Amino acid sequence: MTEQPEPPDMDFEEVYRDRADGRGVPWDIGEPQPALAELVDMGWCRGRILDIGCGTGELGLALAARGHSVTGVDLASSAIARARHKAAERGLEVEFVVADATELGYDGSFDTVVDSGLLHCLRPSAQRRYLEVLGRICRPGGRVAVLCFADVPRARTPDRGRLTERGLQELFTDGWDVEALEAAEIVGLLGDGLGEMSAWPRDSKGRTPMTGWRLRAGRAEARPR
Repeated sequence: MTEQPEPPDMDFEEVYRDRADGRGVPWDIGEPQPALAELVDMGWCRGRILDIGCGTGELGLALAARGHSVTGVDLASSAIARARHKAAERGLEVEFVVADATELGYDGSFDTVVDSGLLHCLRPSAQRRYLEVLGRICRPGGRVAVLCFADVPRARTPDRGRLTERGLQELFTDGWDVEALEAAEIVGLLGDGLGEMSAWPRDSKGRTPMTGWRLRAGRAEARPR
């Protein structure tokens, strides 16, 4: 069987830089994704928290507003600049850092890691490196929440990056205990000129609900030898 080529990386810095006013970035909805905001509201996030692939920081800022110690990382410096500006405007303390999520340090530093749409942006080889990073930076007994596009029949998602249920479970096999893997909507601001995507239904805020997974997993405790 011929191995399929991996899709090219998206230049997120260009996306954010070309939209300096914050408008027109489909995933930047001005608030956390509802499926992850629900976890914030229910107190699922705890301890020191990493918002990985934080974009302009809405999820990390929502956590900081609840009194959590939060670090946000993103490869796009323009996104981080906007996140820092938001934090200053709102009087919130969040450490926002420009960094590659597949090459982070921070060994054993975090009790909770939240991923709002980063995993599905990575090529398969980068996803494997990313899981190695998550395993290293998350303390034993810590937890991870991931929101990503779902590859299921009649899925309403962009073609790029969506994951099957089995593929997502396989990524979180080594050293993880999956707490829950459930269907969850991802909402985006989709403009015109996107073919059938532009015709997808929108909610009362003008956002398009898309098909996703919400995974919650715990980092397995080290077992005595």
